Amino acid sequence: MVAGDLDELLELRAFIDLVGASDAKALIPENLLNDGRLSTLGLSRVYSIEALDEAPAEALSTTVAELVRRDGPGIVVAPSKKIFREVFARAAQNLSAPCVTDCVGISLVDDRLVVDRPFLGGGYIERLAVRRLPVLLTVQMQGRRPSARKEEGFEAVRLGRLSVEEGTLRRVSVERSARGGSELGKARVVVSVGRGFKRREDLKLAEELAQLLEAELACSRPIASDLGWMPEEKHVGLSGKWISPQLYIALGISGQVQHMVGVRNSRVIVAVNNDASAPIHKEADYSIPLDLYKFVPALIQVLRERRSRAG
Repeated sequence: MVAGDLDELLELRAFIDLVGASDAKALIPENLLNDGRLSTLGLSRVYSIEALDEAPAEALSTTVAELVRRDGPGIVVAPSKKIFREVFARAAQNLSAPCVTDCVGISLVDDRLVVDRPFLGGGYIERLAVRRLPVLLTVQMQGRRPSARKEEGFEAVRLGRLSVEEGTLRRVSVERSARGGSELGKARVVVSVGRGFKRREDLKLAEELAQLLEAELACSRPIASDLGWMPEEKHVGLSGKWISPQLYIALGISGQVQHMVGVRNSRVIVAVNNDASAPIHKEADYSIPLDLYKFVPALIQVLRERRSRAG
């Protein structure tokens, strides 16, 4: 298992538990080594890398390939994030091994490993039989948690910091984007914005609503990729993040299949779109075919009044 934080590692452990994996090994950032929860995951060995999130993909993929050759696992898993999709693709090529991305399920059928992943824009799920091992899988994070285990010790192997010079590509600078609040994958409530917003300045409406609801702010692909109004890390959908909050509020989002794939696991979906024929109204639990510029300010006013009375 390759993970960037403990929540990812917990979910990966739960994922491989679906096929009865007993012994497991992990590659994690060095700052997680002292977390007591590691001893409850049935790990026999834990490799750590200093500043794993800053490691160049080429060097990290080489390390993953070397560890697979050394330990001989049948299944290698990581979260389905851009960095790990690149790392696993490179490592799979190095190992001449199969690689499957965006997996949402795994099982054993007639003693053969089978994985499930979205197909045709997420409208279908395809089942793929893995013909040979090892196989490298990137897994969609859906909030899974492993069953309780008794605490056990493990061997800790520190690999230090991976050098940029180990690869042929040289990183010249790293600029961290500003992050606010919790990550989308962990948020209980998400307010998401789409092309129904006419100007970038109007996103303040959604920001205020999110603040009142103690929610995380997200967006559809055009808002991040085409208009650049929000950072890419806020994009939810087929090519962005897949989330499963308790409540997902979509403001001015049409609800094309590429977007809905990323939010379909939400417990409750509320759609605000004045186009009554928008696809999202068929997907939503609560459909509000009103102008967001009238509905959102009214909702904000109601929430303010309730907070004032409660306060």
